[in-house]
Amino acid sequence: MSYNGFDVYKIYLGVKLHFTTDTYDYYKYSGKVNATLDSFTKRKDRYFFYKLSTKYSPSEALDFFVSNFVDDSKKWIGNLINDDGHKVYLQYKKYFQSFDYSLRNSIGNIVYDFSRKRISLDDGLLVVNGQHPRLLRLLIQRKINFPTAIILDSVLDFIKVWDKEITEKVVWPDLSRKLKKMRPFISYNKTQAKLIMKEVITDELK
Repeated sequence: MSYNGFDVYKIYLGVKLHFTTDTYDYYKYSGKVNATLDSFTKRKDRYFFYKLSTKYSPSEALDFFVSNFVDDSKKWIGNLINDDGHKVYLQYKKYFQSFDYSLRNSIGNIVYDFSRKRISLDDGLLVVNGQHPRLLRLLIQRKINFPTAIILDSVLDFIKVWDKEITEKVVWPDLSRKLKKMRPFISYNKTQAKLIMKEVITDELK
């Protein structure tokens, strides 16, 4: 059976449910969704899904939707097929294609920022009086991306601490949810990530 717009729609729907609901897990359900071809053909936006099927393979479509839902979960499908949607996907793809360079660069930027603020790595993760720690501010300002934050957390385990200690209930809860929802889609070598972090932090502190 040929790959087409309906297949892309099902990937889109699975990713959307994963990021916008508490009950659906894309990997737990293997991306399966309750969608029929009949209901799809009645959608006015079906053209966009057919267009995406000519541009991206199934695995690329998955990464495309994941990267864009993390960037802005409220994007309309029509907006996803423009240059901005493709640009978000390419940045995401490039990060993992050049993983060693990307992570080294990101960690280096973090350490440089902390040194300018005259704070240690531990202090940069610290929640003081319920306020956003410095690392979180860098994420909010888009000076680091979600994959970097997720990889750092896999080693340093700070997100669960932030959940308990950050007092504002608007910005952080939304970002925390996105980080946790994105985590299953991130594939990388944790041992390699640890080595890169250690090397960069040691070099920057010399």
